[in-house]
Amino acid sequence: MHIGILEDDATLAQHLAEVVQSAGHSSATFSTAKAFLSALGRQTFDLLVFDWKLPDQDGIKVLKQLRASFQSETPVIFLTAMHDEQAIVTALEAGAEDYCVKPLRPAEFLARIAALQRRIYPIRQGTGPQTHHGYTFDMVERVITWEGGHAQFSGKEFELARFVFENADRSLSRDRLMQEVWGREDDPFSRTLDVHISRIRSRLALNGSSGLRLRSVHGFGYQLITYAAAGQDD
Repeated sequence: MHIGILEDDATLAQHLAEVVQSAGHSSATFSTAKAFLSALGRQTFDLLVFDWKLPDQDGIKVLKQLRASFQSETPVIFLTAMHDEQAIVTALEAGAEDYCVKPLRPAEFLARIAALQRRIYPIRQGTGPQTHHGYTFDMVERVITWEGGHAQFSGKEFELARFVFENADRSLSRDRLMQEVWGREDDPFSRTLDVHISRIRSRLALNGSSGLRLRSVHGFGYQLITYAAAGQDD
């Protein structure tokens, strides 16, 4: 997962990044609410970790803005020194999924992240076939089949298609897609991602005719839509 960390203590933020990376996750850290909210326009996060007290705005207000203004359902864990019962209730009622009290206990923290990941995001099951929205992915042969068609892909295109299907109806940033498949951030002068997306869209009939539509999100990235509106034009 790609985890966003909103924490103004630089030492703790670095420690958090190291802890989540030790479990195989990537991360980005932000010391102010303004910097984090600005990043939402160009990055896709799978999980967010919020401190309560920040230099420019408290974490509860950031969470409410995330849910209301950005219409984001990205899960949020609070990690804060606020330990009274009312604070926990306030965070959960505002839309947080979990709450941890400082000081950081790495093993417990990673266990909570793993529990959220199991509940919210699909688990990749080894090398056996996987089916998403009527499309079956053969993990060995890299063949994708659906009613009325099949296609074999290169490694990168196959992984990109699988990731898009696993995250259907989520807007995925260019950086997130590049990190997941190529292990690096997007180069604004490269058309690598766009070419691969175009081939996937064409070869898998993701233009609305199959009930699915792979569309561009202007200035951000791409989204696989799984409902009838997929037949509309960009």
